[in-house]
Amino acid sequence: MTGKECDSMNIRKRLAVSAAALAVGSGLAFAPLASAAPQAAAAGCAYPYVCFYKGSTKTGQFKDVTSGWQSLGASKGATSMVNTRRDDVVYTHFTNGKTWCTPPKTTTTFNSWVVDKVRISSASRC
Repeated sequence: MTGKECDSMNIRKRLAVSAAALAVGSGLAFAPLASAAPQAAAAGCAYPYVCFYKGSTKTGQFKDVTSGWQSLGASKGATSMVNTRRDDVVYTHFTNGKTWCTPPKTTTTFNSWVVDKVRISSASRC
């Protein structure tokens, strides 16, 4: 390896470490992760529901658009949520006071945050 190749590798490594540290420091590493909702009906969540899961077990479902938060009850602390709605976003509230918006037709995985409330909005975008 030439000196230039070695310097280039060291710079890339430093940038990767810096980006990871920035993500952890800003709390991004622990934020929920959203992805397109694959086969929501197969997971036991049919349109127009928003379903919560602990592992692969469905713990609750919601469908009403509300102006305020709904407590999750048995779904508090869910590990994931499926939004099967076609035009409505879903806001989730966490015990740390943070909130997250999930677009229509999307699944969200909750990492280290503990979800405790939900609100379905008629807005089509977060």
